[in-house]
Parts: sequence; C-alpha cells; structure tokens
Amino acid sequence: MNRSVGKYIAVLVVLLTCIGCANRGIGPQGGPKDSIPPLPLQSKPENGALEFTGNKIDIAFNEYLQLDNISQNLLMSPPQQRPPDVKVRGKHVMVHFEDSLRQNTTYTLDFGDAICDFTERNPIHNYTFAFSTGPVIDTLELDGWVFDAENLNPLKGITVGIYSNMENSAFTTLPFERIGRTDTVGHFYIRNMKPGDYRLFAVNDISRDYCLTMGEALAFMDEKVSPYMPQKPQTPALPDSSQQALDTLSATLDTLSAAVDTLAKPGEVSYILWLFTQTKPRLHLLRTIREKQNMIRILFSAKPDSLPVLKSLTDSVSFHTSYSANCDTLTLWLTDSTSIRQDSIFIEAKYRRTDSLFRMEWATDTLRAFWRAPRLSAKALQLQRKRDKERKLELSSNARTSFDIYDTLRIYSSTPLAEYISDSIHLYERIDTVVKPVAFTILPTDSLPLRLELLASMKPGKKYELRLDSAALHDIYATPNEKTDFPLQLKTLEDYSTLRVKLNPYLPDARIQILNNQDKVVRELPAAPEGAFFQYLKPDVYYMRLYRDFNADHVWTTGSWEEHRQPEPVYYFPAKLQTKPNWDFEEEWDYLAVPQEEAKPAELIKASSKKQ
Repeated sequence: MNRSVGKYIAVLVVLLTCIGCANRGIGPQGGPKDSIPPLPLQSKPENGALEFTGNKIDIAFNEYLQLDNISQNLLMSPPQQRPPDVKVRGKHVMVHFEDSLRQNTTYTLDFGDAICDFTERNPIHNYTFAFSTGPVIDTLELDGWVFDAENLNPLKGITVGIYSNMENSAFTTLPFERIGRTDTVGHFYIRNMKPGDYRLFAVNDISRDYCLTMGEALAFMDEKVSPYMPQKPQTPALPDSSQQALDTLSATLDTLSAAVDTLAKPGEVSYILWLFTQTKPRLHLLRTIREKQNMIRILFSAKPDSLPVLKSLTDSVSFHTSYSANCDTLTLWLTDSTSIRQDSIFIEAKYRRTDSLFRMEWATDTLRAFWRAPRLSAKALQLQRKRDKERKLELSSNARTSFDIYDTLRIYSSTPLAEYISDSIHLYERIDTVVKPVAFTILPTDSLPLRLELLASMKPGKKYELRLDSAALHDIYATPNEKTDFPLQLKTLEDYSTLRVKLNPYLPDARIQILNNQDKVVRELPAAPEGAFFQYLKPDVYYMRLYRDFNADHVWTTGSWEEHRQPEPVYYFPAKLQTKPNWDFEEEWDYLAVPQEEAKPAELIKASSKKQ
C-alpha cells in the first residue's frame, strides 16, 4: 500500500471515532473508559493567522488538559535559541515566546503528543499550529523517512532540516531554516515552506544547535529537493450533538474518500534519508578498575590509533600487559607478591585522545588502582590462604559432545600463559577403546595469551579426546596445570543444512550475510555468479541481507560528510528462511523486487527495538 494512502486511512479512522463519540454525555454513565483525545475549539490568534505581532498564543480545548514531556515533544520551526514557554491553564494551552520573532516569516508549532486530557492522558497526536508575521503564510511541505543506514531500522526522534543555502558549510555552521522530527516509524514532515529548491539533512541533534556537530549521526540527500502543496482532508469541528454528527458523517466520508483517491495518484515525492555515524568515534579514557588483587583494567571509549605508554609510579611494582581484540581494554597483570599486596598503585599513562574538534592529541594522566580486600572471618581467611598456596592453573576448553564441524578447538586459561610444552598436549581419535594420535598445530592468540587454538583435521561424526599432561602449561606466576582430559565428538553432515543464494540481477561487489532472529550476522560470503554457498548451517530460522562492498574491504563501510560519500547500501531479503537437518536449499533473490526501505521483515525491526 502507498504510504500516503495508509496515512490518510488512519486519519479517517480517528475522525470516525471522534464523530461517533462526540456526545459522551448522552446515555447511561459508567461505560467504557474515555479514549478520545482533546479537540481544539478556538485560539487567539487563529491557527493560520497573518501579521502576528504579539508574543503569546492561547489555544482553547474542549476539556481539561495536562502536558506530557513538552520539552521533548514541542518542535518550533524555524527553531529558536530559547524554546517557547508552554503552560496549561485549565482547558487552555498558553505559549509564550522567549525570543523575538522574525519579520515576514511563517512559524509552525508541532506539539507532537504533548497535549493530553487531564483524566486519562489521551494525547492529541501531532497537533500543529501555524501563523505568520507577514501578510502571507507559506503552505508548502515535504515529508519522508529516516532509516539506519546499516540495519534499515526506522529511527525515532531524529531532527530533519532544510537549507536554501546550497553551500556544504551551512550544515556545520548555520541552524536549519525549517525543521521536522521523525515519529515512531521514522516518518517526518517539514511544513509551511516557501516555494524553491532546498538541501535536505538529518541529524541526531545531541547538542541541540540544529546543525551538525562532530560526533553526531547524520544523513544527507545528494540532490536538491522541492516542497509540494499538501492535499489533506480538513478535520471537521466537534459537532454540537450526536444528530449533527450523523448528519455530517455521510458528507465527511465522501470528502475523505475523494481525498484518499487523489493522494493515491503519483505526484508527491517522499524522501528517504539513510542515517549513519562517521568512523570518528570520540576517543578518551573511560576508567581504571582493579577487579582482582592481581589484575588492573584500563578501559578506553574506542580503539586507539596507538598503544598507550604505561609506567608505574609506585615503587616495586611490575606487571605484564595484555590487550583486548581491538585494543580498547588493557589488562595489567601484577607479576609478584610485593606488587599484588600494594593497596594503591599509581600508573602514568600517555595515550591518544580526541579533543573538542575531534583532532587526535597525546595526553598524560596519573591513574590510581585501589584494592579494598573483602572482610573475611578468620576461618574463611585461613581457607583462602590454603587455596592460594595450593592453586593450580585453571583450564577449560570448548570441546563438547556436539562439536561443530567448522569450529576451532581451543584451550582457555584464567590467567595469561607464559609457556606450554607441545609434547605434553595430545589429540586422539577414539575408535571404540583404541585411540589414534591426530596431528595438530598450536596457534597462540597473542604474545600474552589467555587461550590457545589447535588446528587439526577432524572428521564428521568421529569421537576425539584432548589430553593435557600435568605441567603442560604454566601461567605468568609459574603455576602449572593438573592433568586434564576433554572429550569431544563432531556432529555429522546430516545434522546441518546448506543454502545456496543466487542474486538476480547479479552484483559482483555484493556480500551476502545470513542473520539470526536478533539481526546478528551468523555467516558472510561474497556473491558469486553460481551463487554463494553456505555450508554447515544449523537447522534454524534465518534472515538474509546484502551490502554493496564498493571499496572491497569485506566490511560494511559507513558514509563520510567530509568526502560527501553515502554509506554502502544495504538490502534485506523480505522473508525468513527455515532450514532443516540434511536439507539443501537454494534461493534466487531479486533484491530490487521490494523497495529497499520496505523489505526488512517486521520481526527483525521489533527485535532491534527491544534491544535498544
């Protein structure tokens, strides 16, 4: 269904509800709960007034009112530095302008869902009030949708604005000339515009300055946009009696039906904006925590471009350093008993961070890691000391009886490993009661590993056993492991399904992603003329999307305002895929058959919304 048609059908439903329930005082009392929103009766000045010279607006409604989060709901266009002061007095909404108004300018007040009735908090949705300080009121408008460029979710609360100034610098130096805000489905209006050509932008306006500030997500249209004349059915006034409602119902239906027929015809353009965050995250030191007596963590807000330089300022303290996968978390392992016993440890850290203009700079801070020992009884303290004295290296593995064919066998340690003896680590294939050695290669994950990876050729459906002799591994405290066995059995080929995805039309730069029901990537392959072949899929419900890998870096690339580059486009397969054990599936995907912004399955949008 055309979005505009759906929008006006919704208006029709609301109007019929209002007319049918207009005279609530007739008939038995104590009936259904009031669900009718307030209705405006009159205002000073009138909605649409010309030559306005005052600084106050008084809007009268048909029932007592209250305001809901007016600071977040109210949107004034053009925006002002100081927002207007809005109060409720009985059945009246009073608006007082704190800033002076411009001459010969049309102003729009969009109250969103802020105006509610007093008893049941029923809001009047998206109520707008317009007036002009000149002899004419501008009546053109444009509308559209804002979606997340990476996952195509509709975005709520995004500020959308226009400039008649065509210079790129306007977006970063000047406030929007007129604005709108997206609703719960990502839809926006910019109303009361003059004729002409404009540039259209969107921003998650954290700074509330109505332009782009570094660090804010943004979207922009490459081409100019033009407003159109709205063709909307007029909201009928609240009838004085139910008889008047019945008399006008037939005429209202005829008027609305004609309006919907007109709106269903092509002509109006709804613009789509893809919001993205530039790859310039703000980098700063988050905090320093001492989770355990022998361990200190230093956390950064993002991946640094250079590793920090650390130096102990406390005497007799030494440590080893390990890094997370993207180096945004550093772990300092205190290496001797003297260091570990220190209650407070001071560390000088020289690190890179972004300044207020997002320029990288070096900074130096003194970090304090404080340890507060838990209070223990004498018996508990004695038991803890005994455990510390008899401590063995704690090891675990991902080996299990339903081991995935494509998985890598791993050994995990609770503390960093200093060394391992290859001859004391064994992998066997078990055939009944007989074991057969299997060749493998040990691959440390980094210079101070918390895990080892074992690369081996293992067969589907076969049983194996990973054996670690005592003292096969030692951590940085020279603590050895005890003898340990880890049994495992690989799944069979019949436990999996396969999926071949063929694009039509074919895209040589596309990368296809298989997703779970939380919109997370499970597998990814490049498109191929014969189809992308996904093997060893667990039987489950999956979804699918692709992105155009324009720069061939094998990851989705966001956009850039400085380079005036849009993010790489993303397309969703419009249905779910149900795989079954020992089944081969083939899917031919015409990614252009459904509009890009409409193809994402609703259940994935809901899952993403719940997570947010």
